[in-house]
Amino acid sequence: METKARALSKKISFKNIIAVSFSVVSVFAIFACMIFGGVKLAYNVKFDKKVITTVSNKEVYYAAVDIVADIVEGDDVVSYLPEAEINAVVTINDTVESCDEVADAIIENTDEIISASRLILNGEVLGTADTSDLYSAVSARKAAFDIEGTQCESEFCDDVIIEEGYFLKSEVADVSELGEKISSLSVKTTLKESTEQSIPYKTVTNKTDSKPAGYVNKDRAGEYGVTVVTSGVVYVDGEETERVTLGSEVIKEPVDEIVTVGTARKSAGRVVSSGFTFPLPSGVWEVSCPYGKGGHKGVDLRAPHGTSIMAAASGRVTLAGVYRDYGNCVIIDHGNGLSTLYAHASKLCVSVGEYVSAGEVIALVGSTGNSTGNHLHFEVYVGSDRVNPQPYIGLR
Repeated sequence: METKARALSKKISFKNIIAVSFSVVSVFAIFACMIFGGVKLAYNVKFDKKVITTVSNKEVYYAAVDIVADIVEGDDVVSYLPEAEINAVVTINDTVESCDEVADAIIENTDEIISASRLILNGEVLGTADTSDLYSAVSARKAAFDIEGTQCESEFCDDVIIEEGYFLKSEVADVSELGEKISSLSVKTTLKESTEQSIPYKTVTNKTDSKPAGYVNKDRAGEYGVTVVTSGVVYVDGEETERVTLGSEVIKEPVDEIVTVGTARKSAGRVVSSGFTFPLPSGVWEVSCPYGKGGHKGVDLRAPHGTSIMAAASGRVTLAGVYRDYGNCVIIDHGNGLSTLYAHASKLCVSVGEYVSAGEVIALVGSTGNSTGNHLHFEVYVGSDRVNPQPYIGLR
């Protein structure tokens, strides 16, 4: 007969076999779940006890570190990364990140690495600053040369690039530190500019021998025309450097000025017995101040502005110009010590040295010099003495 101890021993052995078999089955079941359920062994990466990513193996993390070192501007970038703690964990396939994703996670969780931009001029890096601040400062420099009220385009004369990226915080400056470099960027502004320009009018001269030489009358005033000229204009840093005419359009035609000019060198004057011709045409004059009144050394003959003044006798012109208080003045030497003076003219029609005949137009009535109105001041000289001119021209 079996003893109780042997029987008990058999029971214990049988239980052990069952336990071992159950353990094997459990382990097999776990592996089966991991294989067929997408569960596998992975590694959590921690910075300062915070999980930043999960990788399939440690090599993925180190490859991601190499990526960070490549894309972040700065020397010895790796030394600025927090110390990583890598621990094995069980996870599912879709929680494991790629090298690029891990690199992003490393950058996002490293305080010494920040997103910024660098300013590059013709391939040379001028500096690095916050992206938004840099764009604003560069845009403001370019916009500073926009011309208000026009449709202009401003662009940098050189190759200016803002390149975004990741940088060590220590290498990123405040945008104000780049102010001098940004303000030195040269800006070209182009625009179409329309300006109004005057078109000169022509003067049409009609000559007539019915009026004495020196007679001028403006029958119609001239008017300037207007044309709109469109130009392409280039400014560099606010200074105009180029202007090209693109076209023009006449919006108002000019109006010709019409002038009538007298050509007659003789004018009908009253001839007096002394051989002198009266210096003004008949019916247009009156004595406004006789000889001798208040010490007056000539005779004043009031007449309309522009009335012909004629030589009282033939002779040589010795003066034709502004003379003392006489204003525009003509003096004619008639020979034998006799000369005549004609003052305050509005216009002179002869020149010094010219020989004129009696009755020839030498000037036009005006009020130049010391004068209070349109008139001819007429004097007669015998030698150097002024004498009463009135008898010479038939006045008492």
